[in-house]
Amino acid sequence: MTGSSQADQAARDDAHLRSLGIKPELKRTLGFLSNFAVAFSFISVSTGSFGNFGVGIGLGGPAFIWSWPIVIIGQLFVALVFAELASHFPVAGSIYQWSKRLSNRTLGWFTGWIYFWAQVVTVTAVSVIVAFVIDGLHGAAFGAPAAGAPAFLDSTDPTGLTTMFTMISITTLVITTVINGFGVRLLAILNNIGVATEIIGMGLFALILLFFANHQPLSVLTDTAGAEAATGGHYLPAFALGMFMALFVVYGFDTAGTFGEETVDAGRQAPRGVLTALLLSGVIGAIFLVAVILAIPSIPDAMKEGQAGGFPIATTISNALTTQIAFGVTLGELYLVVILASVFVCTLAIQGAASRLMFSMGRDNHLPLGRLWGHVNTRFQTPANAVLAVGILAVIPILVIGPLGGFFLSIAATGLIYLSYFMCNVGVLLARRAGWPHKKAWFNLGKWGMPINILALIYGGLMILNIGLWQDTGLFGDFGGDGRGFTNPMINSFLKPFGNELTGMPAWPTFETIIGVILVFGVIYYAVAVRGSAHDVESADAATGEATIG
Repeated sequence: MTGSSQADQAARDDAHLRSLGIKPELKRTLGFLSNFAVAFSFISVSTGSFGNFGVGIGLGGPAFIWSWPIVIIGQLFVALVFAELASHFPVAGSIYQWSKRLSNRTLGWFTGWIYFWAQVVTVTAVSVIVAFVIDGLHGAAFGAPAAGAPAFLDSTDPTGLTTMFTMISITTLVITTVINGFGVRLLAILNNIGVATEIIGMGLFALILLFFANHQPLSVLTDTAGAEAATGGHYLPAFALGMFMALFVVYGFDTAGTFGEETVDAGRQAPRGVLTALLLSGVIGAIFLVAVILAIPSIPDAMKEGQAGGFPIATTISNALTTQIAFGVTLGELYLVVILASVFVCTLAIQGAASRLMFSMGRDNHLPLGRLWGHVNTRFQTPANAVLAVGILAVIPILVIGPLGGFFLSIAATGLIYLSYFMCNVGVLLARRAGWPHKKAWFNLGKWGMPINILALIYGGLMILNIGLWQDTGLFGDFGGDGRGFTNPMINSFLKPFGNELTGMPAWPTFETIIGVILVFGVIYYAVAVRGSAHDVESADAATGEATIG
């Protein structure tokens, strides 16, 4: 696209925004590749596989790999719905805006409210994974600590104020906050580099593992390896636990839509970004995960490491790829460098998405101090205030309950994301029953809209049910075994403010507890500040602007 045609298209995009009642303020410079890259970085298969492969193989055995295509297909139903929405409404805030415009302001607001807090805690968790990866690189470079010395992450940081674990996590958030606030072009450039590194790196390591480090027969991919012994001898409950590997990775594709106000020809490129990010992640993830499982020398040892909270995927690759390539660096250590880059840009992308959602809700005056978060920095044309606020909010769990506690909170955050996706799909289904869309956008599902919408809800409901189960065999039988302590731990097991154990803390499941807290504060704020002052729901067909844009 030439400069002139790009400017003309950007003008049409801005006219589309005005038809939606939105004043164009953000800098519109992203093309398809950058739009896709932000969503791909949010998903970040390499980040999720590094952090969660242990849960999958530890609780589900090698056969857990078949949960990957199930989750990809299920999320494809959701992504198809979101792609159509992104084509109609390429607006910052994605599912908040979509729900608000297609159903009613109450559902839309609570969808955005839940999704916002889910994203904030996810930013916290991914910044903590940065520290885990650096710990792996430190161990590779300097070896294990001396006898009696604290582990690297538990050692005192150079300032003497806190641990290396806390310092690395917070430093990551400081850097990503500065980059996100500086400008969307810098964010895009770093994301593009990170995505290229991740795709090339994962493909390269997968091929090397398949050809030079294959220790297992293909039949291992259907081997449960005795995982069912922990779930009453039945494999389905174990498979449901192993599924969390995929569940903790495959979401965030709607980010392509939430950067719609900063994308040229967003009505076309945002839906393409949504679907491409998901499908490419699915293909790359499948090849890479299969390669890793086939490269594991001892499946029982890998399962044991995963059950102990370790990182068997890193162990497998580091031990298998010991060939030095330059300056004494091995291929296994290079893998950790690739993971570090991927985790960093993942943090960057999720914080960018969360800040756009905060900006969108603030612009509607639907958050406390809304005008502050809805402000656009005139120099950088970014929602800088919202970026800073998300960075500060993400730091708080690290300071209060520690990096590991913040990581455990991300389990609940995953469930909140699936819940908000489900709520958005409910709103879309209600709109379809009322006849939406009367006019087609560039991407449309046509007669397949309703059945795909229903399948998305069925899939989402089943996944929320799986996420919500906790450790209680009396209530859930084999599905409530010890493995649920990984997927939905009790809040009293890790919630220790400033390292102090709270006596009398109830043994409540984290997912349900976080939902309860968010809803209580949300209902109070909505009743006091939003209900009655919010605008009436926009007319979906009049708002799309297709008649103007063509």
